[in-house]
Order: sequence, then structure tokens, then C-alpha cells
Amino acid sequence: MSTAYPRSGARFPAAVYALLLVYGSLYPLSDWSGPLDSALDFLTAPWPRYFTRSDVITNVLVYLPFGALTTRSLRYRLAPLAAFAVATLLGLLLSFGMECLQAFLPGRVSSRLDWLLNGLGTLLGALIAALIQMRWAPVRALMLLRRRWFLPGHAADLGLLVLGLWTLAQLIPLLLFLDLESLQRGLWSLWRALLQPSLLHWQQLIADSLGIAGLGLFVTLYARSAKNVMPLYVVFIVAVLLLRIPVMSWRLSLESGAGALLGLTGAMALLRSPQGLRLAAAAATIFLGFALAKLAPEMSLWFKPPRDINWIPFAGRMHSLYALSEMLAVLWPFLALATLAQAAAPFRGHAWFGGVVVLATSAALELAQHGVPGHRADITNVLLALTGWVAPWWWQRFGKGINLNSSVDRLP
Repeated sequence: MSTAYPRSGARFPAAVYALLLVYGSLYPLSDWSGPLDSALDFLTAPWPRYFTRSDVITNVLVYLPFGALTTRSLRYRLAPLAAFAVATLLGLLLSFGMECLQAFLPGRVSSRLDWLLNGLGTLLGALIAALIQMRWAPVRALMLLRRRWFLPGHAADLGLLVLGLWTLAQLIPLLLFLDLESLQRGLWSLWRALLQPSLLHWQQLIADSLGIAGLGLFVTLYARSAKNVMPLYVVFIVAVLLLRIPVMSWRLSLESGAGALLGLTGAMALLRSPQGLRLAAAAATIFLGFALAKLAPEMSLWFKPPRDINWIPFAGRMHSLYALSEMLAVLWPFLALATLAQAAAPFRGHAWFGGVVVLATSAALELAQHGVPGHRADITNVLLALTGWVAPWWWQRFGKGINLNSSVDRLP
């Protein structure tokens, strides 16, 4: 007699993510031709003479979610360690297949280093998921900390995910340069901007302030005590902004610093307001901040003429940490908006109506960028916005198997 296993909500995302990996590895999926030698030659070829730390991190990061999602999808059928091993093996096999197939594409180069780095990314993602499933001691400590500060339910989990995605978007490429010269350059740009306030980019400042204010209000909605969590949020924002200085010698702009100050002030001003007002304010400021940032001309000393619309999903965004940061910057606002919508309204009707609004609004924002210097309208951003909106609704409906009208995932 066969055993009936509960359904894992991670199976569908794992399958979709695997298809995205195939698409990214074999893009543009054209001009196939026979390999000059064997498709397995990359296994014995010399190690590449030149590779960048950015390439290494990219190859690890892109397979990390696959390892985590695959391990989680196997959690009801296999023990944690067995799920970890199977997920890691599947990631190695998937990457191996992609490297072999790249030998048939003239524009791609098969690489043993890429294969091993992809396997490492899968292993790390699978390990994280397995440790969470096994309730490893540090994981239990983090869970206790989460219960202490935030409300129960998947909505608060999504809220923490939003905060994590925002942080990654700020700190990618995750390469720290702690030399004194880079730190001085980062602070000098801020000092120079203070001496020349006429160069202040007001649209970017307002966008940054709205985004940080909205994110702060969003966090307070899922905290056990909005009053107690706000000082932690202030410290968190300051720490992230300061960390951006040693990350690839990034320069701390006046727009970011002043925007953070205004945003934190606005969030604290609404801290004691009714929950419904904070929810509406969080949604409005997150969306407006995103829209202003999308339409703000690029802050650059060099003129960049407008480019043609990109109608090919993820074209030019699959092998760059900077592009990954841009994609996360599109994904997290709509993930937050969907989470807020779930707290304010039941599932049926609002999810579909909101999806249509998100699709139309994000498409309009992309088309509006067609004439903005340094920007490029991209269908990828529309798909990411729609994914961010759909994901919380899908997870609530299919991933958890809970009552959609349960008060567990609604704000008290």
C-alpha cells in the first residue's frame, strides 16, 4: 500500500526556477551547431587563466535558490540529510547538462569552473534548507528571535523575506574592499555633495526617502511592538548604508543619506497612527518610491542616450551581479504590496484584479522610461513585478494549505 505524502509548496517554484536556469544557460537558444571536439572536453580542459570574483559569486548565487527549493520540495519524502544529498546531486547534474549543451552554442563556453561553482551554490542552498528542516541550534535561536519580535504566520515570514531582498539589492555584489582609500572615496563623495547642494538629485532623494519610509511602516505592521522594532529598523538602515561604502568602493551619495534620514523620520511620525493608516501609507510610499526611482534620470557624468525596448525576457541580465541587484529592486516592492493586500483583503477577486493592475502599471512605467536617459524599457521588469505580486497569493493558496480567511495571516 502506497504512502500518501503531504504536498510540498516548493515543488512548483523549484521546477520554474530550474527552467529559468536552463533558459539562462542556453540563451539565445539559436544557432546550434556541432561541437568542434567532444562536448565533455571542458572536464579536462585547463583552468581558465582569468576570472573575476563577480563571476564566481554569480555562478554560486544563481544555483543557491535551486538547492534550497529542491531540498524543501523533498522534505515530506526524504529525511533532511537525504533531501540535501539528492538536491545537491540534481544541481550538479543540471549544471553538467547545461555545460555539455553549451558546447553546441557558438556564443557560449563550457567551463569546469562554472560547473563546480554551480554545484557549490546548490550545495549551500540545500544545506541551508536542510538545517532549517532539522531545526539546527542556531536556526532554532533565530526562530526564537523571530517569534520574540514578529507576529506568527506566513505574512510576517514574507515580510522578513522582503526585508532580506531589499538588503541584497543594496549590497550586491557582496564584494568588500576594506582598504582605507576606498573608504575615503566613499565618504568624500558625500562631503563634496554637501559643499555643492545645487547638484542634489531631488527625484532620487524623494524616491529613496519614500522607499525607506514605506519599508519601515511595512516592518512595523508585522512586529509584535511597532514602538520597539523601530529603533532596530533605524540601526539596520544605517548599517546597510554604511556597508555600501566598502562594497565595490561604492560612494555614499547625499541622496541616499538624506533620503534615509527623511524616510526614517516619516516612518517614525506615523508610528502611533492606526494600523489601517500605516498599511495604506506603506503601500503608497513603497509604490511611489519605486515609480520615482524607475523614472529618475541616471545620475552619471556621461550622457547615455535612450535605448530600444527589450522584448526578450532576461536578455542581458543573466550573467551580471549588477543586473541581479536591479531585478531584486523590482521584485521586492511588489512582493511587499501583495503581502499588504493579503492583510487588507480576502483572496478571491483582489488577487486577480490586483494582478491586472500590476501588469498594466508596470508596463506603463517601462514604456515611460523609453525617453529617459540611461534607462531602457524591459519586459523583464514587467514579468518580475507580476511574479512579486503573484508569489504571496500563490503561497497562501497552494503552498501552505491553510484557510484563506484565517486570522493567522491577517493583521490583528
